[in-house]
Amino acid sequence: MSGWENQFSPAIRPGLYRMRALMERLGSPHTRVPMIHVAGTNGKGSTAVMITAGLSAAGYRVGLTVSPDLGRVNDRILIDGEPIADGQAEQLADAVKAAGREIGDAPTRFEAIVAVALLAFRQREVDLAVVEVGLGGRLDATNVIPAPLVAVITPIHFDHMALLGHRIEQIAAEKAGILKPGSTLVLADQPHPAAAEAIMRRARELGVEIRRPRGEVGVDAEGPWYCLPEGERLRSGLVAAYQAQNLATAWTVLEVLAERGWKLDWQRATEAIASTRWPGRFDVISHVPLTVFDGAHNPEAAQALVDSLSVQPWQSFGWHLLFGGLADKAVHAMLKILEPGMRSVTLTSVSGRRGMDPLEVAQQWRGDRSLAVIAEPSQAYASVRQRALAEGPQAAVLVTGSLAFLADLLTTDAAG
Repeated sequence: MSGWENQFSPAIRPGLYRMRALMERLGSPHTRVPMIHVAGTNGKGSTAVMITAGLSAAGYRVGLTVSPDLGRVNDRILIDGEPIADGQAEQLADAVKAAGREIGDAPTRFEAIVAVALLAFRQREVDLAVVEVGLGGRLDATNVIPAPLVAVITPIHFDHMALLGHRIEQIAAEKAGILKPGSTLVLADQPHPAAAEAIMRRARELGVEIRRPRGEVGVDAEGPWYCLPEGERLRSGLVAAYQAQNLATAWTVLEVLAERGWKLDWQRATEAIASTRWPGRFDVISHVPLTVFDGAHNPEAAQALVDSLSVQPWQSFGWHLLFGGLADKAVHAMLKILEPGMRSVTLTSVSGRRGMDPLEVAQQWRGDRSLAVIAEPSQAYASVRQRALAEGPQAAVLVTGSLAFLADLLTTDAAG
């Protein structure tokens, strides 16, 4: 059970003035806990989860807030790996709503979720918290926090351009808005050199130390790996090829924290990260037929997903794609990347105003094959699974397009 978030507006209203006013009236919980702040386009959540795993393995009480969720808002706020309880969330949400009345400007839903997370972290006396940016960075509600111990920026791609800008330098500058004097920046390898330069320029202006992963990354039949310069090869429990980069970034954050005096148990951290799981990120939810859920939501993420399917053991399967995307995303570009390696492609709906019209997408499609349309998601999912089952054990199902789509299936129990 949850739903406390529905008393707040889902509108996007960039700016920090409401959050600053809220924090002041709520006792400034954002100043009481050391933070790690994670921005970027792809890989934020996975990186945050691996950082959390390494810290928890050392015995620290760690708060984690991520965005979005897979149908249950409490899963965005975790302490010691467990979602916040309904009772505590509702109590804190009431406090946030009351503070909004006092300032005469009701917080948005995302602002309220961030405020509840920060209050919960203080109330539960976490040792430190890992905070994932929702959208952008500079004007994101999470950027109310003061200088974090470490600011993390994962790979940046073109996304949310209506809000962040149409040039990669503009988008990077928005992400770099989380940088503050006194922090260390851990910067993942960037696919766009101009983005890396924009971020590093801002870091130099603020006197922020810049750290990059030191070792090599790769993937083999056992999954992604990160090899330290000393020769040790680390593994992630997140099995997609694209997780190698996130593993390198997360490990670099742990190295920085150790240098700053946080006591880590490297062996336990290695084991914890190797067993990490994170729903919706190349998530194997069934073996008969093999079914993978992945929240890829832009062309770069779609390409990373294709790269994962091109290595063993995934390469041995014939894949049937079920796709549900958001209308404001590059769904045709994603489908052009995904479609060539699929035995069949079925489009379906995503709930809410942002969901694409699958029939319209199919009619506009200019690919080499026709795309099937089954508008009702649970019926579409059942149909694609049945097709894979009929073909035998080497047929598999890939469900992707957006995390919102995965949440639709999971909350209707279609994936059960």
